[in-house]
Amino acid sequence: MGATALSQRDNWQQGARLVGDAGENDFATLLAKELPAHYIVEHKPKKLVVYSGGKGIKLDTLVTNGLTNKNLYVEKKTGNNGGNAHERVYKFLSPSLKRVVREKYNTVMQPFFMVFSGATFQGQKYQDEISLLLESENHAIMEPNFANIKQVALQITEIV
Repeated sequence: MGATALSQRDNWQQGARLVGDAGENDFATLLAKELPAHYIVEHKPKKLVVYSGGKGIKLDTLVTNGLTNKNLYVEKKTGNNGGNAHERVYKFLSPSLKRVVREKYNTVMQPFFMVFSGATFQGQKYQDEISLLLESENHAIMEPNFANIKQVALQITEIV
């Protein structure tokens, strides 16, 4: 069963990657349109080197306030068919990771902002989990078609 069954399985990862990429692109584009002119939105910023040997983490978007030069990194997750995409943001809750990023990359006190969109995150189960586990963190759940992008942009301007 093992390898044969896996080789015959649909490549769901490729489909998920396409959905995820589209969600990241759409969010960055729409956010840039809603922020004041002195904000810079960079999609796919350089890797944050936080580990030895030049290793680090890559986030989806960097928002910089051009007046203060302070940064905020955005991790964007899209889900349309359940899954655990939201669980992969929990590493950004690490106090040590936040401290290192703050010290090295001129960020605001809470350097990460987590955004969730897609049908998965419209479900109560996911909204309850995200609201509880990210209660005191920078985060937003996007409404369908990014209907609340103006509110999220305002939330970001209040942070950075």
